[in-house]
Amino acid sequence: MIRERLMQRQVLLVIVAYHPSEEEVTRLSNCLAQLSPRIGYAVVSNDHRSGEPVEALRFGADCFLVNRNNPGYGRAINQVAASLPREGPLPELIGALNTDLAWQQGTFEKLLDWLLQHPDVSVAVPQLVDPQGVVQLLCKQNPTVLGLFSRRFIPEQLKPDWLKRYDQWYMMANRDYNSISEVPYLSGCCMLMRTKDFLAAGGFDDRFFLYLEDADITRSLGAYGRALHLPVASIIHHWGRGNHRSWKLTLVNFHSVWLYFSKWGWKVW
Repeated sequence: MIRERLMQRQVLLVIVAYHPSEEEVTRLSNCLAQLSPRIGYAVVSNDHRSGEPVEALRFGADCFLVNRNNPGYGRAINQVAASLPREGPLPELIGALNTDLAWQQGTFEKLLDWLLQHPDVSVAVPQLVDPQGVVQLLCKQNPTVLGLFSRRFIPEQLKPDWLKRYDQWYMMANRDYNSISEVPYLSGCCMLMRTKDFLAAGGFDDRFFLYLEDADITRSLGAYGRALHLPVASIIHHWGRGNHRSWKLTLVNFHSVWLYFSKWGWKVW
């Protein structure tokens, strides 16, 4: 960690990379280059291979960590948090970001300014939209067995009306996505967390390799302050639903489901 740079930062964005394409890295690099000095970034490259495109992000980064294996999303962010200096000022906020994001200049500055004025907020996620500008409905109720099973395994055309209504409730689909509101389960693709609360909570639970680590950290941080959907600014999310295409990732998802309910209690619906 470059201490001199870090002393300027009010936000440290932590980007977890897993073999992003050159196109994805270029898009992300262009956005990162527009950040003000108040906002820095760190990169963790999981399962890193020498010469891959993500290395282009090294030169502007406050920290660039390489994992030769893949420890998972939350654990990668914890690695950066563990490297923060134990003396001196820390960034007010730490961000958890995917590589499949893009934003307009000033976006994170706007989010930062709002959160500085609302210190009771422990975690927030901006408005997430697809490349066409359509709002992605990524706010959720706390996980339930039925909610997870329905969305993963039951085709929409086979669902009875009651289950469709349940899905709408679980996905908070009828809420106003243009208003600020408290949400039990925020998406981890672009999450801003109060650093002191993140450290007090112990960071991400290392047992979650992937999936539901965002549900878990939202719930953990909720003990320290509010968890908000914060549409004062928008982020473009080029979303890839990997676990719906890979049986290996589906098994990882099952493991995360088991961990989550074992920790927080089983809730069927």
